[in-house]
Amino acid sequence: MEASALCHRLISSILEWQASIDAIGFDLTLKSDQIPPAVSGHLPATWQGREAGFECSVIPFSDLAETYPETDFRGPWAYAYAFYFATFPACAGTWIAIAAAPRLSTGVAFDPQEGKLLTAEAAIRYAHEAVASTARLEAQFGRNTSL
Repeated sequence: MEASALCHRLISSILEWQASIDAIGFDLTLKSDQIPPAVSGHLPATWQGREAGFECSVIPFSDLAETYPETDFRGPWAYAYAFYFATFPACAGTWIAIAAAPRLSTGVAFDPQEGKLLTAEAAIRYAHEAVASTARLEAQFGRNTSL
């Protein structure tokens, strides 16, 4: 699955991103020294003591706009963070990380599966929903199930 955060500026550091995650009250810990664009690929994280890492990279906003031409992104945006995830904990981790990103730069989040563009506050609510959904789905299908 995939999702995006669109920002006016780059997130400057893991410390800044982690502080934003902490400020919105989630139990997600980023476990890397560097973040995109310095690195791309797997960004390790733990959520509720479990591996909840996800793929993350900075992509050109134009790539996102071309892929989803029917979406009004209220942009252009200087930076687009692309996230990819495949497990229930990674879903929760991704949406928590995404919810923290727009808060840092007055950005927005995008869920292409739902076709939703979310303000920073709506992204925080969406992250809470992702956490609750993860708990329900894991109770139903087991903790080691992929999406």
